[in-house]
Amino acid sequence: MFEVNEFILKRLMGAMERSGLDAIVAYSPDNVAYSAGYIVPSHTLGIRNRQFAVAINRDGRAAMLLTSNELQEAQARSHLNDFRPYDEFTDDPMEVLAGALRDLGVANGKIGIELDAIPAERYSRLQSQFKAARWAPAAGTFAHARMVKSGDELQRLRRAAGAAEAAQAEAHAQVTVGMTERDLYRILSAGALKHGADKILMIQVAAGERSSFSNPVPSDRMLQRGDQVKIDMFVTVDGYLSDTGRTIVLASASQMQRDVWSRMQETLLKIEGLIRPGISTRELWNTFQQTFAKYSMVPKIRFLGHGLGLSLHEEPFMSAHSDTPLEAGMVFALEPNYKTDNVAFHLEDNIIVTADGIENMTNRFGSDLLVVG
Repeated sequence: MFEVNEFILKRLMGAMERSGLDAIVAYSPDNVAYSAGYIVPSHTLGIRNRQFAVAINRDGRAAMLLTSNELQEAQARSHLNDFRPYDEFTDDPMEVLAGALRDLGVANGKIGIELDAIPAERYSRLQSQFKAARWAPAAGTFAHARMVKSGDELQRLRRAAGAAEAAQAEAHAQVTVGMTERDLYRILSAGALKHGADKILMIQVAAGERSSFSNPVPSDRMLQRGDQVKIDMFVTVDGYLSDTGRTIVLASASQMQRDVWSRMQETLLKIEGLIRPGISTRELWNTFQQTFAKYSMVPKIRFLGHGLGLSLHEEPFMSAHSDTPLEAGMVFALEPNYKTDNVAFHLEDNIIVTADGIENMTNRFGSDLLVVG
């Protein structure tokens, strides 16, 4: 048996105690990665015969279910050392996982498992291996554990944010009237990889009327003088995400564009000035709404910010439906975005909550509206 990374173990143990669990089973790609310390290469491909899991008990002992072809990678990269490989063509992975849970001493205990991730047939098969075990959903338990990041996690998030920012800075110098959204997308993608991103999850580029779309796919629309262009970059470093971007304006900005941007920046700076351990997510949301209302502005989306890590949207959210006290080590994407008529303005910082405020990982562009080309 082995011990999980000390910080992550402490987070998971606290979350298990909070949920009254004797063991917890990670099943989704992001929670398996969180528990194992690395991303299983073929887990994110969704191959039906390949099932992966990490089971951890209240004593900090754990075991990892994985296909035999992934064993060498796990031995080289994971901080775990108890691996339970199986043949994806001849073995039943649920029998192997059941054996691991028995070895962890929780056959008669309360086991949390990601019921929103494990396929129904697999879950039914796993349940059939036990007579006395009690089962509970574990999504909330993992979400609570992952709210506060370790030092290693923060470093990966800084690198992802840095790659996204550097790619945007280089792209701004290359933007011209007449290029297409796809052209700009290719420049941003190449720049992100050049500056250290491992993977491009998504890059949104949308000009003019398309800037109001929530998740626009870059198109062949040509960039025109006066267009405001939404850029939002989701790139990863060791699985950890950036979620940052800015609106840029082509060649010449109107007074309306400058005024809206100034008000959004004022709101963002006010929110960032309030962030500290202890303040609640709802307080920040209320301040956001009140500041926008001063200018008769309405938020474009139903939250001000969201947690960021191995997933794009993690708990906690800064919204009307959330009332979570902030803690040092939480990471947020803050986006006080606004839509007017048929266009929208995108502004998004990635920040770390510190003991006395914030560390802004995405502050290289300043507060002025970016007019390029």
